[in-house]
Parts: sequence; structure tokens; C-alpha cells
Amino acid sequence: MIGNNWKLNRARITVFVLAMLLSTYVAPLMIVQAGTETPSETGKAPYFPGLPDNAVQYNKTDVTPVAQMEQVKAGEPALFLYRNTTMLMNCTRNCDLDFTADPAVAPKIFGFSIDPNQTMKLTMNLSGSPLEGETVMKRTLNFYLGIEPNATIQLNAQIRLHINQTELNQQLNREVNASRLTWMYWNGTIGEWEAVESYMDQDGYLVCNTDHFSTWTVAEIDNAEEALQFGLNMAYVYAAISVVVAVVLAVGIVALKKR
Repeated sequence: MIGNNWKLNRARITVFVLAMLLSTYVAPLMIVQAGTETPSETGKAPYFPGLPDNAVQYNKTDVTPVAQMEQVKAGEPALFLYRNTTMLMNCTRNCDLDFTADPAVAPKIFGFSIDPNQTMKLTMNLSGSPLEGETVMKRTLNFYLGIEPNATIQLNAQIRLHINQTELNQQLNREVNASRLTWMYWNGTIGEWEAVESYMDQDGYLVCNTDHFSTWTVAEIDNAEEALQFGLNMAYVYAAISVVVAVVLAVGIVALKKR
């Protein structure tokens, strides 16, 4: 009888010791796993106002992208979360993306909706200074976004930047007037920054529409409407000059033929 009790107690002790050893081994693994889960794995949505329900998330918040290659499938919104940049890419055609972000640029949240006439590759560079040959724009939000397709492509696109005025005031060490913010692009033909009609949407994004890519920035200007009108006026001036030149050439050719 005593022998049976001893055997039973020994079995219980053995089971208890094995359970303790197992819990000691498994618990740290569970803690580590919990700490490395991405937002999609934990069920927590990333901070991206207006995020579509069908967006596919790529959590790379430990990466500062340098020539980071990504693929965006046609009609499938892709949300890329990097260390200092979050961007939603939505393209009607397949798109290969080559993205580099300057680690010195304060965190930004971008949205891109692109409708090209063919599949494409985009090279995007987010930096704190413009490209060589481009002038520094005054009162920008301290970023320049170069977007370059790999070929001549017809497209319609929408570019968005989320505006958090409190964060901007802290980053720029000045009071930002959100109503004076506008998207601008570098016009290489005339060597100037041109304002593009921009508006704030319901999710807090500064939005503009375009049919081309180049270097873009957001600046706070005294009067966005005046700047936009100035850009339109300059376009009219260059168009008028082109017409005059064409007329003069035509008249010259006719005169030469008469001789």
C-alpha cells in the first residue's frame, strides 16, 4: 500500500515538474511573439484616416526605405508602413515601386491614386532638399517628393498629404496656417515652382489632381488663389509667345517662297 502511494506521489511530482519546465520555456516565447506582431496580426488598424477596408497592409516600420522595391497590384490598395513614411498606393494597372526616404524627413502620411494607360514603374524619392537644378521653395513643409515614371505615360493621379497642424507647428517651430497650404510642382520648362489647385478633404488630407509627375512639395503661401492665377497667367503668356513665334515663322516662309 505504501509502495503504491509512493509511486502515485512520484508520478504527480513528475507531472508537476514537467508542467513547470514547459511553462518556463513557453512563456518567454509568447511574450516575444506578442511584442513582434504587426498591427494587422493584432487586429489593430494602423493610423491612416480614410483607410479602405480592402487595403493590403505591409508593416515595415523598422525599415527606412533605400531603393525599396515594392509591387502594387492593379485595383488592390496597398498600405506601406515604413519608419518615417506611411503611404497608400492605389493604381488601376500593375505598378512596380522603387522608394527611398531620407531619414531626416519628419514622418509623413501620403495617399496616391493613379490611373495610367499602361503598367509602369515609379521611382520615388522623399528628401529634405530639392533635386539638383531645382530651387529651394520658401515656407515648405520641409520635404520634396520626386516621382518619376520609367517611360512616357499618360495618366491621371491624385496626391494627398495628411495635415496635422499641431505636429507641423512643432516640427517647423512656427504657426502653420493650413488654409494657405497648397501643392506645388517644379516646372522644369520655365524653371519655377507652380502652385496646383488644392483642397482639404473630410479626412484631413491636402489633395491635388494632376496628369503628370515631377518633383512635388507642399508650401504655405500668402494667397494660394493668387499663386495659382499667376501660374495660369504665365502659362497663357508662354502660349501666346508660341503662337506669335509660329505666325512669324509662317510669314517668313511665305515671304521666302514669293521671292
